[in-house]
Amino acid sequence: MSRVVKVKLEMDKTSLTSADFAKYPFTVEASSYVEKKFGRIGLEELLNPNFEPIIERAVLRIKESVLTSLRNLQNLKRWEDDVEILSFPLAILMMKMVDDPYFQKKFALFEAKKASLYLENENLEKILDIAEKSFGWKISNGDSKVSGMLKIHFTSYLKNASKLKEDKWKLVNRHLEYGNVYITKSEAVRLLEEEVKNHIQSKFEVKELVKLPEPILKKVEELKSFLQEQKKVLPSEETFGKINPQAFPPCIKAIYTDILAGKNVPHIGRFTLTAFLIQIGMDTQSIVKLYTSATDFDERITRYQVEHIAGLVGSKTKYKPLNCASMQTHGLCVGKDEFCLKIKNPLTYYRKAKKTKTIKQ
Repeated sequence: MSRVVKVKLEMDKTSLTSADFAKYPFTVEASSYVEKKFGRIGLEELLNPNFEPIIERAVLRIKESVLTSLRNLQNLKRWEDDVEILSFPLAILMMKMVDDPYFQKKFALFEAKKASLYLENENLEKILDIAEKSFGWKISNGDSKVSGMLKIHFTSYLKNASKLKEDKWKLVNRHLEYGNVYITKSEAVRLLEEEVKNHIQSKFEVKELVKLPEPILKKVEELKSFLQEQKKVLPSEETFGKINPQAFPPCIKAIYTDILAGKNVPHIGRFTLTAFLIQIGMDTQSIVKLYTSATDFDERITRYQVEHIAGLVGSKTKYKPLNCASMQTHGLCVGKDEFCLKIKNPLTYYRKAKKTKTIKQ
């Protein structure tokens, strides 16, 4: 019996438990489990005192996504399995009613990172089971030609890898054979993380009118107030002081905008933005504050990286941003205008544009 067939037979025997559903409440099996055990639960039924922990946990899930560093995910308290499972769709519904794209993205990333942390410690069969049954991936164990690798159909691969910025995810840099891309277990988990994040994010994009019971609606209003308070620590134009953000070159402006929008900006993009801001005179504390908008913000790590680029720690070298040629190489050169045709470095653009009364937007 070939290795591929053997693994397939083992996968058929794979069955997820309620403990698995608590970790992966987004799975198809988790939905089936809920329906079999509880039937179709209406929102009014959640007002039953027995369901109170579910509402409490849903609110906490949302607050955790805002207040918890992604480095500390392993320290989060796990509630009872059924509470974890049922609170997940309720938290999504509440976030949908909050209707704040930034915090919705932050929530989706947080839940995806949690799932990724759990998946890293799962056996291969369980990972493949979730990928196939819940997301329709065409993926299987590799063959003897590439030992220890998985093979995933390029359509399933590109669905998620295309959103990742690192060069290693580009199809041209992968081993592709008969329509399959070879990946490691860790890479499969990373792609699943992206899949889960997009799956949750898609729930927020579906427009539908939902009439919430008054007690749950009150919780949503409380969450809105909580999130508004959290927004006060996000950067504003005052962060720039005497610096003129309107004079930023298009490439820097694009990176900055993506950071504020909570998008996945590659390391080289963050490095360039940080080095640029340091060179034009922004203090490190203000730069760290800018990155609080990033969905994966970790103050300790961010502060060290900013201070390292500023030459305050580590090699004591004060770095400069990439020049225009390097920006093009890394795919960061966007929206060229007339100033770009005359300069070779983002810093030169800024100095020239700052002296000009009219800056093309």
